[in-house]
Amino acid sequence: MAPDFQLFSSLRYDPILLSNSVNTQLSPGKQPSPFYMLEYHRDRILQAAEHFGWSQAIAALEGTEGLTRLASKLEEYSFVKSLTPFRVRVLVAHDGTITAESNSTLAVSLENLYPARIPPPQAAAPAKVSPLTGGALTLGDNDTVAGDARKGEAWTILADSAKTTPNPYTTYKTTSRGMYNTARERVGIVDLTLKKEVLLVSDQDDAIMEGSTTSVFFWRNGKWTTPPISSGGQGGTTRRWLLEKGLCVEEVIKIDSLTDGEECWISNGVRGMNWGKVKLS
Repeated sequence: MAPDFQLFSSLRYDPILLSNSVNTQLSPGKQPSPFYMLEYHRDRILQAAEHFGWSQAIAALEGTEGLTRLASKLEEYSFVKSLTPFRVRVLVAHDGTITAESNSTLAVSLENLYPARIPPPQAAAPAKVSPLTGGALTLGDNDTVAGDARKGEAWTILADSAKTTPNPYTTYKTTSRGMYNTARERVGIVDLTLKKEVLLVSDQDDAIMEGSTTSVFFWRNGKWTTPPISSGGQGGTTRRWLLEKGLCVEEVIKIDSLTDGEECWISNGVRGMNWGKVKLS
């Protein structure tokens, strides 16, 4: 009997990525592509297929041929003719069939897709002489440097009122997402267009696992820090890139370490980086 779920990853289609050299390196044949971190999305679906032992899906996705096959399949859809961005949900079935669903999404700056730096919290960035400006200027609380992820309006980051048991469906992205849906319902997130996110918390050790649709980053010991996969969450694509570039580190983050109003960042494969503030009351 075929499984009652599919594997998936949500990614961004955006024509502005065609001129981005960083994105080109994560595209089939190192050629310009409008798909955000396509290679990393392929990798995460392939890892899930390997975990569940889906041999036909593995064969469809692995190697350079698999990445090219995925890109070619996406290029069959009408959204690739659009001059505006789309959210694309790539689904892979047990038999290796690849399909996609899409809907329009908001514009995002390249700095939020591929930031050169994640700005530290204001409290951690007092005015001082900055080596980034040759020592000629100072950086204050609200100053930025070229390539910084842009803050914009803060997302509200809420803690789930219940705990979640880590399992393969929290480690790998599948269409079996009941635990995420119920976590959002518990904190009153009924509309995914709202700038609100809920943090899933492990019932094993009270560690933060991830957000319901995002990877999460908190300022700890002078660095942006994200929960390790061992805490039960997923290896998001943007999260992977930030770790590889040294823009964040992994460390267990307990839910009781959060403070009301503290700054944080969240990321996913559609919106890139978004600034947020924790709300505990």
